[in-house]
Amino acid sequence: MKDIYHLEELEQLRVISDPLRLKVIWEIVDEAKTGKMIADLLEAPAPKIHYHLKELERVGLVTIERTEEKNGIVQKFYRPIARIFSTENILPHQKEEVKEELSDALKENILISMDKTKTILKKLDSHIFTELDQVKFGYNHVRLSKEQQEQLQNKAKELSDLIKSFKADHSPDGELHHLFMVAFPVKESVEGIE
Repeated sequence: MKDIYHLEELEQLRVISDPLRLKVIWEIVDEAKTGKMIADLLEAPAPKIHYHLKELERVGLVTIERTEEKNGIVQKFYRPIARIFSTENILPHQKEEVKEELSDALKENILISMDKTKTILKKLDSHIFTELDQVKFGYNHVRLSKEQQEQLQNKAKELSDLIKSFKADHSPDGELHHLFMVAFPVKESVEGIE
């Protein structure tokens, strides 16, 4: 599996923008699963999940990692082709026509990520939070100029590259950590902000 894949076609963006397909990708990013396994996790009908997997496979965003035969039935285990899908190179001159789809996909991705974080937090023993030196958190609203936004993006990229280097090292005796970062502009009209 690649670390990052740059979406190349509008059709790929349209296919991956579906909220259920994003959830499917999130379910198979760390471990290959069958359509049935995904359907059970998402509490969705198996035929519906199989349809969405076929669409993702059709545009080259998921692949069959392996097959297993069980009771005479061949089970297909799916994985995404990359951990991260980037839209930064998608036909820059056509971004305007897919702005809504892109916006919806990004919003859905953030919501799924937050939900995954919430699920992990619920499963953790509460004693981990007494070891405060291991838990880093923060939450801010801040007005940023264009220059400051660029600075923040550059620092986020540095941090992302550092995290990738840690993953490449893959220290087997290291402790598993969950990282969640998100930043986006908020319109003045959103109530209760600031």
